[in-house]
Amino acid sequence: MATDSVVYIHFLLVTCLVGQGDIVTAVSCDGIDACRCRYSDGRGVVDISSIGRLDGKPTFADEMDYNGNFYSYNPCFPLSLGNCRDAAVCKRSGSDYVDVGLQSKTTWSYNGYYPVVTYTSDSGKKTDVILYCDQKYTTAQLDVIGESIPNVVSMSMWSMCNCPNTCKHIDPPSSSEGLTVGSIMLIVFFCLLFVYFVGGMVFNYTRTKTGGKEIIPNFNFWTALPGLILDGFRLSWDFVCRRNKGEYNNV
Repeated sequence: MATDSVVYIHFLLVTCLVGQGDIVTAVSCDGIDACRCRYSDGRGVVDISSIGRLDGKPTFADEMDYNGNFYSYNPCFPLSLGNCRDAAVCKRSGSDYVDVGLQSKTTWSYNGYYPVVTYTSDSGKKTDVILYCDQKYTTAQLDVIGESIPNVVSMSMWSMCNCPNTCKHIDPPSSSEGLTVGSIMLIVFFCLLFVYFVGGMVFNYTRTKTGGKEIIPNFNFWTALPGLILDGFRLSWDFVCRRNKGEYNNV
């Protein structure tokens, strides 16, 4: 088939590039994380974090390869589609998706001309994305080749961010949201309550030199408090019942 021939020719070209790169240069682009790699020759850092989305959706959704299969890809940050969770690349399978590469299993390499980021799935499938540096592409574009060889999906992405020291790094959202106002108020309340009781007990013991319940600060108030609360509930309940029942005059 013509599409198979195109895929095979692309695979040969990629193989040639990798082979020439090994012979001509020893330059590498060493991975820093899932978003960045650093050139070993001092050219700088390639950072694709600004291309990825932070909301769990793909930057490139349902891109069709040369054989009619559909793939979704999100650089740098995890995406989730159906049963494809926390992935970098998802392949549409019927009405669902399967992962063909995880963000947590990202490796970087260099083919002699451009960096290559590889994502591996738990099942062993891989997706290779060649990062073409082109300053004209202010908006990234993706070309999905498909499976050049079994279980290896090939993609090419053009972007100015694939050039070293071009795009600003974006950090992933923090997993910790911090303490809410209510949480802080509860912490302060219980701390003050602790200081009140412990401080009061120490003060009363020092003053009276006695033990037992007498050293508890305002002991009589605290023992009466449950009864006072219950009386308050009863009073409120009686008021509501009388209000709902209403008063009617005989006609």
